Amino acid sequence: MASHALDQRLFEQTTGGLGDVTSASPADGVTLINGWLKVIEGNTSTEIVEGRLKELRGQLQFANPDPDRIRDLLLTLADHTSQIAQGTNIQEQTAGKLENVATSLRLFAAQL
Repeated sequence: MASHALDQRLFEQTTGGLGDVTSASPADGVTLINGWLKVIEGNTSTEIVEGRLKELRGQLQFANPDPDRIRDLLLTLADHTSQIAQGTNIQEQTAGKLENVATSLRLFAAQL
């Protein structure tokens, strides 16, 4: 499991860094995804998210990524992130951060 400092940086980078499609690069996305994969590694409640993140990372590494598939993956990730945020074992502060991530993913997907 990754450190708490890494978790905090990823929340900030995801909610603040996704912002605008024109300023985000596929390489930035891959780096962010790799960070999240380190955080959720080995957690059975995030297996679906892990699979979707790996698929999204693969899309971003293509010379010509499919924007429709990327949009679908972002929306699926947002839905799963919201579900995780509503889990009984999630602290209120973390749940709020996860919901912010889900919102950022949805907003970014809408720009594609």
